[in-house]
Amino acid sequence: MDYRELEESISKAPLASRAALERLLLYVSAGPDVSPDYAPYLEGSASYQDFFNAIYADDAQKGTSVWAEWAALKRKSWIGRFEPVLAVENLRLKGDGLPVQFGTGLFLAPTGSRDSIANLYVFERGAFNVEAAEFVTSIGGTFSCAGYDFAGIYGVYKYRGSVILEQWEAERDPVPAKKG
Repeated sequence: MDYRELEESISKAPLASRAALERLLLYVSAGPDVSPDYAPYLEGSASYQDFFNAIYADDAQKGTSVWAEWAALKRKSWIGRFEPVLAVENLRLKGDGLPVQFGTGLFLAPTGSRDSIANLYVFERGAFNVEAAEFVTSIGGTFSCAGYDFAGIYGVYKYRGSVILEQWEAERDPVPAKKG
C-alpha cells in the first residue's frame, strides 16, 4: 500500500469515523507522503485498518498520539499494555463514581462507565499514554481511595470503567489504609 491508497481507503471509511481517520492521517503525514517513522507500517498493509493496527501493535508506538487516537477510535482495551504502580480491580460501586475520601469530604471520581464495577489504576508520571484516557481533574493532599492511602498531587483520568491516577508529585506510593 502507498500513501495515495491509504488516503483513498480512508475516504471510503464509514462517515461516522472519517473525521477521526483524517486526523490520524495528518498525524502520520509528512508532505505528500507518510512520515518516515510510519513508512514501515504502510509497506505490509492492505487497508487503513491494517496500517493503524500495525502501529497499535508496536509497543514502541504506545506513547504516540497516533496510538492513542486509534485506541480511542477502535475502543481498544489498552490498560494491560502499561505497568501500573497499583491495580485494584472489580471494585463494587454504590454510586456514580469511585469514592475518594478527603478527611470529612468526598469526591466521586467518574469511571467513564455506568457499570457498578470499577477498577483503579495508579501510574507513575508518564507511565501511560494520557491521550488514550480522558482527563477529569487533579487532586492533591492526603486522601483515601479503594482501601489505600495517598499523599501528593495526582492527575485523575477516566477510561472505560476505570479511574486512573497519575502520580504528578507523589510523596510516596499508595499504602494500604489502616483499618479502624
